[in-house]
Amino acid sequence: MLVKDSEEWANNLLANANANANANANAELGGERRTKRLVKLSHLMASNTSSSIVKASGTQAAIEGAYRFIRNDKIEADDIAIAGLYSLLPELMLSNKMLALEDTSTLSYRHNV
Repeated sequence: MLVKDSEEWANNLLANANANANANANAELGGERRTKRLVKLSHLMASNTSSSIVKASGTQAAIEGAYRFIRNDKIEADDIAIAGLYSLLPELMLSNKMLALEDTSTLSYRHNV
């Protein structure tokens, strides 16, 4: 699957997981509004890879929505990851190759006094 548009990518990966017949494909985020927020936030961050949430969001309402989503104790990172995995499983099963990319870069924050 080659997707060039980040909004299409986010919808395919996260929102369309709900269309999968497997009940575990849904991101158990507690509602459709949370799934829509996840798709929107994923699209914004993928479209602005070098930007902060504030810069990528653009409006005060979008910034607040993003931070409310991130701070929500009812949303688990594993639920988001599982939804993404289940949406990719049909593609993976059809392919005889899979690339496992890894970022091996490291960051070091130092302060000289």
